[in-house]
Amino acid sequence: MVGEWFSEAERVEMATPVIERIKRAIRGGETGKAMALCEDLRDERIVLHDFFADCTTALFTWVGENLGEETLPDMFTYCFENSARRQIFDLMNMDMDRGLEAELLVRGCWVAHSCSGAGECPGAFRLDEDDEKFTFTMDPCASGGRLWRRGRYAPPCDFATTSKPYPWSFHREEFPYYCIHCSFMNESMPMRYLGFPIWPLDPPAAAGDACRWYVYKDKWGVPRSYYDRYGLRKEKEAEKPPRRGERWFTPQQMEDIVRPTPDRIRERLESGDGRGALRIAREMGGEFFFLHSLYISMIVTVLDFIAGRAGEERLGGVLSFLYERCIAEQVASFTGALDRREALDFIIHNFFLADLSGGAGFPPARFSVEEDAGGVSVILNPCGSGGKLLRHNSYKPLGPVKKALEALENKALGMSVKLPLPRGLLQAAMPYTIDFLCEMRRPAGMGVTSSTYAWSGHRKGMPYYCCLCTAFLEAAGVDWLQVFPPEGRRQPCVWRASK
Repeated sequence: MVGEWFSEAERVEMATPVIERIKRAIRGGETGKAMALCEDLRDERIVLHDFFADCTTALFTWVGENLGEETLPDMFTYCFENSARRQIFDLMNMDMDRGLEAELLVRGCWVAHSCSGAGECPGAFRLDEDDEKFTFTMDPCASGGRLWRRGRYAPPCDFATTSKPYPWSFHREEFPYYCIHCSFMNESMPMRYLGFPIWPLDPPAAAGDACRWYVYKDKWGVPRSYYDRYGLRKEKEAEKPPRRGERWFTPQQMEDIVRPTPDRIRERLESGDGRGALRIAREMGGEFFFLHSLYISMIVTVLDFIAGRAGEERLGGVLSFLYERCIAEQVASFTGALDRREALDFIIHNFFLADLSGGAGFPPARFSVEEDAGGVSVILNPCGSGGKLLRHNSYKPLGPVKKALEALENKALGMSVKLPLPRGLLQAAMPYTIDFLCEMRRPAGMGVTSSTYAWSGHRKGMPYYCCLCTAFLEAAGVDWLQVFPPEGRRQPCVWRASK
């Protein structure tokens, strides 16, 4: 008889976000344990982050190679009209202080993207402030920059670059497909919807170069050259001259906030400042949630775009393409060298645990691990990606009531940012507001399978996103691991590993 794989204590701990374990250790006075857990926090999400970056780039590559490179603008427009337009553009259309906006970008984008400096060619960034703007310098950006430096545009991945220059490729030939999405999300689509680019950027010219994003303190103060990229007219000029010498961040704040969260927590603990360490853990616990939501939205909307443009039956080939370019090399080849217990432990830690995004969200993603004599079951209730899409009705059209509620939310938020509220209150409240918008404004009207396929687990009505798991297991040919996707919107997803 095969013995027990995990003790009860191990099963409980492996389903608890690392940041939550750190907070519990600090509250319990276990400083040494909290400091040791900071190393686990550093590595918690790098595998899932790179999986998302690889999969989105592989999807963009498939579209360019099979539907034509000129189809990419339609794809990105469809993607962000069904995600960023309601999640981000609505918020950026309000008169929020741009310093607060820059602070939110630190937490939800660049600290999260950098994954605490983990992984090959680790991501890093710095923040500078002058009279006119905030400048984020990524060297490298932990997604697009690292993909380039890690050689993902060369064999065996062979992700695509543009065959010629386009306005949406920053007028560059051989420009990485992944980095194209920034031209739509940061610049051209906000210009059309809002009248200004939210985060204009200067992308790297080569793999070894830095990428720079800008947040102009006056949203109408963005130079005309960024509009000229797309042949768009600048509607308004800067409303008022910059206040010379006025700064949102102190030099010490700029030095501190860009550093990896595990390092900041550990240093507070080493200096005996347990309260300060706990404050950072609370503030940064959900730092991955915003970025995680953007990745999920890109994947599900691109799958839906492909099904609509090329036909649902083509999704099987798309998912095989993703498996060959991403999963086979990144996950399957590694877990194949492990015994079953070790492989399951790897999957739980690097995918299910990281997918919790530190326990952020409404409601938070959760899973439990149960074991019996025959095997181990991982019960995702809900899964932080596909399960959340189901819970928030992403596979139903956006109805009139939901549209009306979002319009009311926009008005309420627009009024709140104009109130003379203390900066500290805004700094505390806005991260939760961003998380709320990302959670509650998931893509809507996404597709489910109209027929049964091997890659959909032989199920009709299978959400396109959930087909990632059924297709990847089918392609891997693993006979000891099964997935049972949710049967309904509020049902759990169960993974079962036999001993």
